[in-house]
Amino acid sequence: MRRSLLLDRSSPSRSLTRRVVVLGLATIALTALSAGAATALSGPTRDGAGLEAHASKSTFATIGSGATKVVVRVDRGINAKVDRYQTVSTTNAGKIASFIAKINALPAATTSVEMCPMDVGATLTLRFYRSGAADPYASAVVDSGGCGFVTIYQYGTSGALLGTAGDSGGAAFAAFVATSLGIKNLQVL
Repeated sequence: MRRSLLLDRSSPSRSLTRRVVVLGLATIALTALSAGAATALSGPTRDGAGLEAHASKSTFATIGSGATKVVVRVDRGINAKVDRYQTVSTTNAGKIASFIAKINALPAATTSVEMCPMDVGATLTLRFYRSGAADPYASAVVDSGGCGFVTIYQYGTSGALLGTAGDSGGAAFAAFVATSLGIKNLQVL
């Protein structure tokens, strides 16, 4: 009797099993296609740990020119017992232009799941000001540890947030800013 149920194609349990298998295979196929589509749209890049897919870069992921002052707020992270915070600013046109160029050249944030190095919450926040402006027209929050994400904020003339976008490459960019401005100890591990 048991054997006849397994062989009986009209059996309700066999029909249900077939549906579950078909749905499972369809889910796997859609997942593979969507992962392939993300890679095909953005193109794979080689990054130290392996192959990763990067999303297309948003228009909010770049900083426009015209800054005459950059204020950098350093947060060395939760382990810093003294001198956790520091503020440094520059009006040097060459340094400002290099910061903007480096941010604009950063790759879009990765869309893959990855393991990140230790992150103690250390960040650099760069605020970009135009001549005579009280509010920044753009800012970038740069994680100097962990996966090194960079979040860029664009503001309108009234100071209202227009949009935000994410980039990768924060650890290297933070080190560049620190060297350029003489900032010591970006994070305390």
